[in-house]
Amino acid sequence: MDETEFLQQLALHIQAHYPMLFIETPDDDWIVESLKSYFGQVFDVETIAELDPAQLELMPEKPRILHWVGATIEDWRLHARVLLRHAHRLRTNVLLILQNESWADLPDMISIPPILRAPLPSQRTRENIAQLALGASTADPMLISRITFASAGMTRTQLFRALSKALVYRRQDAAFDAWEQLIVAEKKTLMSRSSTLEIINATTRLEDVGGSDELKIWLKQRNRAFSAQAHAYGLESPRGLLLVGIQGCGKSLLAKSIATDWHFPLLRLDMSSIFAGTVGNPDAALARALDVADAMAPAVIWCDEIEKSFNDQSDPTTRRLLGHILNWLQERQSKTFFVATANDVQALPPELTRKGRFDEIFFIDLPDEKARREIFNIHLRRRRRDPNRFDCEKLAAQAVNFSGAEIEQAIMSALFSAFNQDREITTDDIIDAIHDTTPLYKQREEDIKRLREWAGERTRSASQNERILSFFN
Repeated sequence: MDETEFLQQLALHIQAHYPMLFIETPDDDWIVESLKSYFGQVFDVETIAELDPAQLELMPEKPRILHWVGATIEDWRLHARVLLRHAHRLRTNVLLILQNESWADLPDMISIPPILRAPLPSQRTRENIAQLALGASTADPMLISRITFASAGMTRTQLFRALSKALVYRRQDAAFDAWEQLIVAEKKTLMSRSSTLEIINATTRLEDVGGSDELKIWLKQRNRAFSAQAHAYGLESPRGLLLVGIQGCGKSLLAKSIATDWHFPLLRLDMSSIFAGTVGNPDAALARALDVADAMAPAVIWCDEIEKSFNDQSDPTTRRLLGHILNWLQERQSKTFFVATANDVQALPPELTRKGRFDEIFFIDLPDEKARREIFNIHLRRRRRDPNRFDCEKLAAQAVNFSGAEIEQAIMSALFSAFNQDREITTDDIIDAIHDTTPLYKQREEDIKRLREWAGERTRSASQNERILSFFN
């Protein structure tokens, strides 16, 4: 819902003579301004800090809107009897609007009035705020565009404050031009307070992940699908991926690399903090996180090990939050790309793997020999070593059934060994480290085979792995 749709919904309830409404929003001023601008000619609009119950008994000739900013659950409980009596009237000249950041803890009663959730500022609104703050006549259009893009997901008040800080820097230093960096830093600080969404500085590229060639092709075919040209061509924006597979095979790296290659911000959705209730009511926390993610679109939203969050279907909170996620996956209109990863597919709710929830479900298996060579090359280069000085074919042949994470640890172990002997690392050092490592496959061979069997019937392979193809043939 954008601002226009929200105001249309608000007007509909007002015209239908609702005596009371709840509004959820972290911003005060724009609601007050909108009420006066859109409805001030018909209603006397009054902002109140506390409620005098007698105000609801007055029936003025001209209809009145009482806008209670910062009303709380405690306020509701204190005045519940008066408020409900007021709400039970079929028609009244007094409309009471109670506004707070969240009304998720209201009692579950049929008589509770509607709750309208106000949206975060749209791109056009953020552009107007930037022009107002910088001076529309003097501001550089390119700078306005940069600020507009960088500020996605901020409230109006937060953006004003960030721009005020930037203008102070500009007055102190005329060469100041770090507008986006300052805004992103502000967003990180604000998001760290909620802990439900975290902006990740993703630098990993698809080329930095070994194997998964089929998945990489799939992603490269869609990296322009969010553009206006793609929309005009008749394409819908990609919606998301579910990456299932063996632990340590690069699912999280792939999620990060998607954001880097598509030049999208990466947002990590922390379901554990939502379930723990450390950020308030879980339903309200999830709704707010998804609202912020939608407002920051285009963006990649990453939910790691999603099965751990939704494996207890006997818990009412789990079922409610899963339903909210599923509904959002199905109905959202924003250009957000949702990437979920899972290790234990047996714990995945069947609703998540149903067709239509994600564009595709990819299975990330242990790397084959070609992928292992790539992984050795990648990690040696990352440690400032020339892969051509090592026999990567021999290393790949020695590391059968090793995951990418286990290959990395073998290289690290070899580096420690060579460093303590004051010499350079060799191929033999890495082979020795491989022989000293017991891969996960040896510990959980039966589990991995069951996972492959499950994936063979329900998912698409992320790589052209002849060994896996022959396993099913």
